[in-house]
Amino acid sequence: MQSKQNPKALNFNKVLLISGGLLGILLVVLSVNTYFTMIGIYEEQELSRLDGIAKTLSIQIDGDAHQTIIMRYPKDSIETNVQDSIYYSIHQQLYAAMISNEMETSIYTMVYDSTVQKFCFGVASSDAPFWKHDYRDYPMELLEQYHQGGTLEPYADKHGMWLSAFQPIRNSKNEPVGILQIDAPFDSFIMESKKKVIANVLVVLLIVGGVAVLLMTVLRQLTRQQNRLNEERLAVNSLRKELVANVSHDLRTPLASIQGYLETILMKGDKLSSEARTNYLERSLRNSDKLKNLIEELFELSKLESKERKLNIEPTNIADLILDIVGSSKIIAANKGVHLEAKIEDNLNQVKADVALIDRVINNLLSNAIKFCKDGDQITVEVHSCKFNKVHIYVKDTGKGIAEADLPHIFTRYYKTQPENRTGSGLGLAIVKHILELHESHYEVKSEEGVGTTFYFTLSCY
Repeated sequence: MQSKQNPKALNFNKVLLISGGLLGILLVVLSVNTYFTMIGIYEEQELSRLDGIAKTLSIQIDGDAHQTIIMRYPKDSIETNVQDSIYYSIHQQLYAAMISNEMETSIYTMVYDSTVQKFCFGVASSDAPFWKHDYRDYPMELLEQYHQGGTLEPYADKHGMWLSAFQPIRNSKNEPVGILQIDAPFDSFIMESKKKVIANVLVVLLIVGGVAVLLMTVLRQLTRQQNRLNEERLAVNSLRKELVANVSHDLRTPLASIQGYLETILMKGDKLSSEARTNYLERSLRNSDKLKNLIEELFELSKLESKERKLNIEPTNIADLILDIVGSSKIIAANKGVHLEAKIEDNLNQVKADVALIDRVINNLLSNAIKFCKDGDQITVEVHSCKFNKVHIYVKDTGKGIAEADLPHIFTRYYKTQPENRTGSGLGLAIVKHILELHESHYEVKSEEGVGTTFYFTLSCY
């Protein structure tokens, strides 16, 4: 059966996608806004720089000399920069300014010819003159501000987009006899800015997408974990109900037996023979012991599961402990016709253990082994030292074994491999599990039906 998706997770996914989309749009808008801000700042700074260069350089140029050379030579009559001394001198000034200010294009002068209503080029910092070539598609600001100079905001011509500053060149009478203009290419900066912004947008989108994928992955993991926890909670609730039912049954059975015997003794009174009275009282006592043991196991398991039971670790002679337990259990085993023995390696190191709890583990394992063995079977408790400063304890039997389907569940409290067998509480191996985990012990069980079972666990040495 497929598990249903959590509606809260679905809603969160939608919120996450919408939030991610809105965040992406916001970041794109911010990037575009940053682009226009960059353009504006660059434009302002570049125009200010160009204007400062133009003002300084226009003052340095001799206006009378510039006026003289303009009047002296017609169009294209100056073919080299060294052809005329005046031209060369002004050219050198412009060239030096172009180099020192790291200009990408030539600095040049222009004059306005009112007869044909056009500007024509004068001296230039370029390698070759373009003497008095026409400049017909000029921005109107050149003419409108011919006498005071100014800056030209981004404008386009057939060669591209430009930022420019211009200043009048004045003669000795302070009359404008031409203008000096400096240009900076603007389209290359725009292209670079666009590339940077696009790259930034792509990086941002990748980051947002990566974060969104990461969040969705984490969300899916959290959702799976939540679903698993829900399933475990349901399983625990089911187990709790089963536990209550089983405990109720096991508590009710000896109580009912005790009550029945006592009621019989009271009802019959003197009519009951002394032998029968003694028998009923002995059975009541056995049932009360069974009831007491069950309650003690429940109490002990509860303390272990709630971590209330603290370990009292001390150096323990594991060989002596096992020999005592095996010696005490031999009579019970012998009564069933089961042979019980211990095989213990010589010169074992002392182990780190809570003696009372490890005693309980071995007793529980031996009790289980004896319970499921029959006449002629054998139980062996073996102890070996091992690498990593560990001691291995084995409890092996040749009893009926455990079904493969039951093996994963045998340490679950109140799980019984043989439901029809009501002689135990079903808590023994659950107690064993918690005690061994408190000791940070590695434990395993191997079994085959009709062959036998082997439990083993480890303890650390001192």
